[in-house]
Amino acid sequence: MANRTVIIKNLDEFISKIVEKGFSYRQLAEKIKCSQTLITLLAKGERNPSPEIAVNICKALECKFDDIFFIKGVDKSQLK
Repeated sequence: MANRTVIIKNLDEFISKIVEKGFSYRQLAEKIKCSQTLITLLAKGERNPSPEIAVNICKALECKFDDIFFIKGVDKSQLK
């Protein structure tokens, strides 16, 4: 069974979309009901979003999931 992780495709484009929509990290966090710290960590590439957070970000930024994110599959049998 594969384990899937949501990854931000391009951090610079992610940050640009936030700015283009006129959000600060705090405002985006408030809109999607998460912490500002999480948004900061996502923008730095230090964390990956949960699927729920990724979908909420897309709704807030009025873009498609594939515009910002991709899903990376990891086959657990290959991790041994």
